[in-house]
Amino acid sequence: MNFIPLFSIFFIVAIGFFAKKIKILEQKHSIIFVDFVLCFAIPALIFDKVYHVNIDIELLNTIATGFLGTLTGALVALGLGILFKFSKPTIVSMVMLSLFGNTLFVGMPVIQGFFGDGVLNEIIFYDQLATSIPISILGPLILSFGAPEKVSLFQNAMKILKFPPFVALILALCLKEISLPEFIFEPLHMLEGSVTPVALFAIGVGLSFGSITSSYKSVSIVLFCKMVVPALFFAAITGTLNIPINQTWLVGLFQSCMPPMVLASAMIMKAGLDSSLAISAVALGVAFSFAIFPMLFFIFGA
Repeated sequence: MNFIPLFSIFFIVAIGFFAKKIKILEQKHSIIFVDFVLCFAIPALIFDKVYHVNIDIELLNTIATGFLGTLTGALVALGLGILFKFSKPTIVSMVMLSLFGNTLFVGMPVIQGFFGDGVLNEIIFYDQLATSIPISILGPLILSFGAPEKVSLFQNAMKILKFPPFVALILALCLKEISLPEFIFEPLHMLEGSVTPVALFAIGVGLSFGSITSSYKSVSIVLFCKMVVPALFFAAITGTLNIPINQTWLVGLFQSCMPPMVLASAMIMKAGLDSSLAISAVALGVAFSFAIFPMLFFIFGA
């Protein structure tokens, strides 16, 4: 089992957290790094990888299975939230965090570490089709069920149409059949190389463990539904249909089990829902990754 990617993630996140603790940076400064990644580095990465990706039916099947797995986890979270009589804002937050995973910031370094750079295209395409586009459409709709103020689906949809990663995706798909000179991609390679370290550093700066004790029950449910239920769903589908688990399916399995998404957490806090749950789920999700992914690799990748 390859622990190097997990150690690398821990090291860079820890540096960001340490920088905040010794007052070099403040927690609010993490948004600067996140904005750089979202507006410049990730669009460069998406355009490059989607332009060059070979889309086949197996990749699309894997992405669909992964999304259905996380959707199943979100429905389980909804049922458990109702069963344990959590407040409506907490239930909505649980569904949001269980449905959308950190398929880029955490998914990229983890999966690259286990399977190499050759799976970058699959990582990016999965992130766009199963995470970025769905959260753009479904996120505001989900939040509207629990937000104290009405969330405008139309306004959020218009924001997404102007969102740099989404624009990069559309441009890459539109230009895919046009042969572009390679020198265009050289500066993109330099930008995209900063995605993982800057994003992980930003997560470290923004992490807070102070609210975990107040929301441990809901956090436990979210982590189970987000990082365990999709794996069970994958095992059931591939076992029932006798699908051989090759590298493409392993990438989909890992992506579906990624910890809760930082953007989903930020949207929950901005909508005035359960902020303690949102912060705690992201913090503990990254920590839980050190156990879940070596275990998945041992079970499915051996």
